[in-house]
Amino acid sequence: MTLGGRTGLVTLGLVALLALSLWLLASPWEVPVAVVIVLLTVFVAARDAHPERPRAEAPALQDPGVAPILDRLVEGVLLLDAHQTVRFANIAVAAIFDRPRDAMLDVSLIRATREAELARVAREADGVVHEITLDAGLTLRVTGLALPDGRTVVTVLDRTAQRRAERARQDLIANISHELRTPITAARALAETLEDGVPDEAQRVRFHRQLSGEIDRMQGIVERLIRLSRIEQGDEPFAVAPVMPGRLIHEAIERVNPAAVRAGIVLAGETASSVASALVIADEERILEVLTNLLDNAIKFSKPGDTVTVGADNRPGFVEFSVHDEGAGIMPNERLRVFERFYTSDRARTAGLATGTGLGLSIARQIVTRHGGEIWVADDEARGAKICFTIPLAPAGTPSVASQSAP
Repeated sequence: MTLGGRTGLVTLGLVALLALSLWLLASPWEVPVAVVIVLLTVFVAARDAHPERPRAEAPALQDPGVAPILDRLVEGVLLLDAHQTVRFANIAVAAIFDRPRDAMLDVSLIRATREAELARVAREADGVVHEITLDAGLTLRVTGLALPDGRTVVTVLDRTAQRRAERARQDLIANISHELRTPITAARALAETLEDGVPDEAQRVRFHRQLSGEIDRMQGIVERLIRLSRIEQGDEPFAVAPVMPGRLIHEAIERVNPAAVRAGIVLAGETASSVASALVIADEERILEVLTNLLDNAIKFSKPGDTVTVGADNRPGFVEFSVHDEGAGIMPNERLRVFERFYTSDRARTAGLATGTGLGLSIARQIVTRHGGEIWVADDEARGAKICFTIPLAPAGTPSVASQSAP
């Protein structure tokens, strides 16, 4: 047996011990990384066991059995030579960096990925897991490990979706805690007052009524959160059918008109002639929920004598509904955030208005999205706020239903 053969066998023995150690000691998410490292190290050791294959002639991963295995991994794998030139890239790593795999080969790592932080981890090759955030917004778990022949294995695992979900969960918990703190504090104070005894009957009744109101407020927050979650996950069924836009507008106005009269607000409906006989595919009750929510908000931010207009107009493939008030409007930096859970706009805080659960527009966005439409705040209004959303038109030739005739 030659010296090279003995060296190869010794290396293979060490590799076997390394594989066993990694498999027994690694945490579950580290096992795939260990498998990658072992596969590549075995390849190098097997090659070194045959001195008739000079290293300089085999810079890339050429073993026909290893490459297909690496291509099946969800982890990205890069093999770099001693000059940090990419000699192998599996399918996953090309997908992570959204680049053709061929374009990543035979160039430096920095040119292949355009990420300096990743190149730094590869240069250090310390075998430690690094979590890095790239300029493109990706969050990656990266490990660089030096091989005995001077080459480097880099494994990449995309953790962007996981980190985004964690942040969303943390934000939701923080928002819920913030929203429930006020009614819980008020309810506790009222309960303690009643427990201590309130001699005056009228005052005792008032405290009881306030306590019930705070409990109802907490219940409303919880119920709307559950409903929002069900809609987001697709667990709440939608019964879509052809419906006339004019019918939706008329019904929405009828539902909120008593509140508008009490506030001294005039409601006006405007349906463009181009959609007078059109049909949209919608769950009628869900779209009415969106319209009435937008109208309630518009009334809340209007002054006595103002007019709130709800309309419908034609767009290619859609009908665009809109609710326009004459109030203070929505600042440009808030026009995306108003659809977030629990977000309270500046105009609500400035007006000192009760903001409810802060979930109405979030639910509205989910309902519209489930219908295949979009919802947004118009940015071309000189006065007031205008919120628009689209619902798909029914296919040409969809029969009209007699009960859906416009009022």
